Amino acid sequence: MHYLAIIHKLYNLAEDANHGYPEAVVAALEARLQIKLPASLRQYYLSLGNNKAVNDSFNRLTSLGEIGFSENEHLIFYEENQAVVLWGIAKAELQLDNPAVYGTYDSAREEWFTDSDTTEHFLLSMAWWNGALGGLTHTAFTDLEEDLTPEHITAITGKWEEQKGISNQLLRFFTNDYEDILVLTTEQEGAINGVYIGTNNEARYNEIIHILNMEWCYRSDRDE
Repeated sequence: MHYLAIIHKLYNLAEDANHGYPEAVVAALEARLQIKLPASLRQYYLSLGNNKAVNDSFNRLTSLGEIGFSENEHLIFYEENQAVVLWGIAKAELQLDNPAVYGTYDSAREEWFTDSDTTEHFLLSMAWWNGALGGLTHTAFTDLEEDLTPEHITAITGKWEEQKGISNQLLRFFTNDYEDILVLTTEQEGAINGVYIGTNNEARYNEIIHILNMEWCYRSDRDE
């Protein structure tokens, strides 16, 4: 399934609704920066770039009025929720249709890491991560020691399919039919330190809560 269709399904977005920027606004950005956006990033801004739940519930897609180049010529188009991490595409790779996305903790220096091998994978990972962090209606989170047992983790890895090769960050994504997303956060050596779930389907949410049988630090259905 195409990554845009996956995002539409997870967020239950109407296919005929307008979730993106007008063509004229995208073209104005390209004229201002004297570039052509990679096809994948251009398509994303046109189709989903204006959806706040997908793009601004935690980490943030840069608006077309703000997008620009870092000092060392990366086109910055995404930022972590506290602007600790910035993500962009190397200027030399903008001619590619689906280039790699790089991240940095200091955009003025040359210390960039490869976050995702393609722009499409990066945008999908952000939609999943933002969804689990509040972009989706029904969410839960835990980092409690009693929840991070081998038995609980096996309940996830045994019942949901891992979506591999999406991101080089310390995140592991799981889903079966793209109506929910489960995210495991990890330490550098691979130890799991958090579980996040998200879905717009209330019945699916209740099913996950029942299967995992965790204490949870936060559950949206208990949020007062």
